[in-house]
Amino acid sequence: MSTLRGEGPGGVEFAPYAPRLSALATTRAESVGLLDDLMAVMVDRMGLCRTAGARNIWQLPPGVRPLPVVVLVDELAELYLMADKSEKDEIAHISTVLLRIAQLGRAFGIYLFLSGQRIGSDLGPGVTALRAQCSGRICHRVNDPETATMTLGDLDPAALVSARAIPAETPGVAIVAHQDGQWYRARSFHVSEQTAEHTARHWSQLTPTWAEIAQPGRVTGLDEAVLSELLSA
Repeated sequence: MSTLRGEGPGGVEFAPYAPRLSALATTRAESVGLLDDLMAVMVDRMGLCRTAGARNIWQLPPGVRPLPVVVLVDELAELYLMADKSEKDEIAHISTVLLRIAQLGRAFGIYLFLSGQRIGSDLGPGVTALRAQCSGRICHRVNDPETATMTLGDLDPAALVSARAIPAETPGVAIVAHQDGQWYRARSFHVSEQTAEHTARHWSQLTPTWAEIAQPGRVTGLDEAVLSELLSA
């Protein structure tokens, strides 16, 4: 499995986990490049599934099934905040690509995880459309009802009450909403930074390079006879 990480400027928070990441974008410009690559990957996988008559990559035989890609976006607002009008086109492009990945990516093994302090309409209509595509939600303790509403408000009003009732002395407790429409109270298992960083280094040999994943036609570019043999296996 490959993980693509996008975060705010600097990359300080997640640089220690770089050995387990196929790619790490620390600026919006870098994020644009990676997201464009990811769109090409998705289109390539669509073609493969169409050739095989499969609805998703999990219906493909193991020999040609591409690796799942987990896309983690830390602080989504960093991709949408506009300092001046010159950034408008770049933000619109990011918004469109993220929305397409959220709409179509899961069938092709591309899973999008978005996080942020506030993910509301004040960041633009693109964020609202993107949020609507995210069927799974996690809301930790928040300081105001508006923030809870941004995460859970369009799912179940009762979940808002529970989110606001999380006490400050119980860190890690969250309200988790599933795609089945139900919500649950859950608590995260604490993993220290040292343990997480050690784990990233220990399993670094399993990390595919981003070039291997993003190479156009990596699978569909196989010799036709070989591809046909693999798909019929």
